[in-house]
Amino acid sequence: MIPENFVLTTLSNNPEYFDEVIGLIEEEFHYNASFSFEKDFAPLMDTLNFEKCYLYIDRITNTVAAHLAICQRFLVKKEAVTKIALIGGIATHKNFRRKHLFKSLMDHAFEDNRECGLFILWSDLENIYEKFNFHRTGGLIETGTRIFSASERPKGYEKSKFSSLSDDEFNSLVEIYSNFNEKKFFTVKREEKDWSIIREMSSIDLYVRKNIQGKICRYFCVNKGRDLTNIIHEVGALNNNEYAALLKDLETYKLWMPETEGSHFKSRDIFYTAFFKLGSIEEFNRFLEKASNGLLKITNHNLELIHFDFKGEKFKVSHKDFLQYLFGPKPLVEFVPLGLSLYVAGADSI
Repeated sequence: MIPENFVLTTLSNNPEYFDEVIGLIEEEFHYNASFSFEKDFAPLMDTLNFEKCYLYIDRITNTVAAHLAICQRFLVKKEAVTKIALIGGIATHKNFRRKHLFKSLMDHAFEDNRECGLFILWSDLENIYEKFNFHRTGGLIETGTRIFSASERPKGYEKSKFSSLSDDEFNSLVEIYSNFNEKKFFTVKREEKDWSIIREMSSIDLYVRKNIQGKICRYFCVNKGRDLTNIIHEVGALNNNEYAALLKDLETYKLWMPETEGSHFKSRDIFYTAFFKLGSIEEFNRFLEKASNGLLKITNHNLELIHFDFKGEKFKVSHKDFLQYLFGPKPLVEFVPLGLSLYVAGADSI
């Protein structure tokens, strides 16, 4: 039971608490003055997302007691799409811990975003989040060990920022992501509002290569403030040939790629990516049936087990096993052809 002096609200209703929320988050995650959570996680903390920034206010001291935010997006795998909820900005003031505020915010977020097929978050606190039925899922590959340096970048690439691109250049990069990344990977779909936010993310370094016609044919992103220092966390190319050349250019660096791309690299250490929790089974089933051409469907579920049909046979497994069978690491061999190794680029990660 939450004490009566704590009021649940949102930044949409109370934007005057924004600076205090940012201060609380940065204190919780030990930021220093060189970095900014607001800039590095702009999709989460943008004014367009204030209605999904949940917080408790202590009416006695008129201070922010706890905060948690959701960024609703869509995951896409070719023609299959599902709505997801990315969770971040989780912080509880040290004076208000052990009052169940965190659990209450989590429960409220689940209810307020119950139409989402998946809930996804990034954290090291596995024991805490497993209590909410989140499970560490998915595999990323780190292809090399070299620290990226702008002065030693691959030949032909120009250093830039999203905001420094001309409108034509920016639109060509958007087209690459839409026509290549969203069709090749299991990744986050970007709409116009998402790109408008990304264009202002100054903490990301962008490198582009142009063809003889002067059109961007390859690009990659490295750094994102404190979050992804020296990590190449997004790549894109005009076509498969340009993509193969791009991977060759970058393979010796600390490049993060989905597990599905392992065949391209000699060094491919796999590490976990995120915590997944099943949300709306109806929403997620629509995605599964589309992604599997009707071969896979959840038929029943409870807090312990997932019942599913695959190629006409019935199975039941734990939530954790089901999520790891689908998304990895090292997904079930029968599910490998689905290609559901998640690739969330740094600009979209929360």
